[in-house]
Amino acid sequence: MTQAVEAQVEPGHLSVTAGSVRSTFRHIHAARHPILAEYTRDEIYGNGDKMASGALYLAAEMTRSVALAPGDRVLDLGCGKGDTSVLLSRHFGVRVAALDLWITKEFLREKFTTKGYGEQIVPYNLNATRTLPFDDKYFDAVFCMQAFHSFGGSIHFLEHLLRYLKPGGQICVAGTCFNEEFEDGVVPHAYRDTDGWDTEYTKYHSPGWWRTLFESSRLVDVTECYELDDGLAMWEDVILYGWERASWSEKWFEKSRWLIRQLVYSRSHSPYLTHFVLSARKR
Repeated sequence: MTQAVEAQVEPGHLSVTAGSVRSTFRHIHAARHPILAEYTRDEIYGNGDKMASGALYLAAEMTRSVALAPGDRVLDLGCGKGDTSVLLSRHFGVRVAALDLWITKEFLREKFTTKGYGEQIVPYNLNATRTLPFDDKYFDAVFCMQAFHSFGGSIHFLEHLLRYLKPGGQICVAGTCFNEEFEDGVVPHAYRDTDGWDTEYTKYHSPGWWRTLFESSRLVDVTECYELDDGLAMWEDVILYGWERASWSEKWFEKSRWLIRQLVYSRSHSPYLTHFVLSARKR
């Protein structure tokens, strides 16, 4: 998509106007994902409730890489507000343990009950890096969207998590990444003007980095690991959605200008912001 070039133009010096963003930023279309055919755009984005880039478009992409059967036990790791858990139960008939550190069980339980999945989805408010209240080899699959990088990207955590997955079980992770690693591991200056996400950027490794981590554990066989063709467009679409919900206000645009500049910059420079999906099967 882009060529790796020396960054000479910083985002702060890019000419980014409201008109150019509205005319050039790309939408993601639900038609690409059949399981989202009956979802509204608001539902895909959690009704604007700060769902991460990619939203349920990314979740739908992940389900292409995981074979789920009715009754399977699935750990939705870092489930956030629970939209991914509902999607998994609704379309695959699986039983979900919805685990998140920050979202309360009470909030999640009410949401799952209201949606009609109170019996299929059990919420947990836990630190996933500690011992979990499940038997070893309990889950048929682990599903982790936009959260795995938060656990440090270490073999130690992967070993800890895999104890709860059955032999032959699947783990699928996906999230924001850069297409390639930073030179010397230093975040390029172009991505340092943020609202605090610079600390996250150091954890957004490339798809190749994640593949190496999983393979080096010798505990799984990686079946797929790839950058999404519309990985950057997912970022652009979340900008358009948020701005649309803000009635295209100038104030919202100015508040988001730092990220918009980074996305424009990503179109012609590398490393660039995108998304990846990795799936693996436990040996």
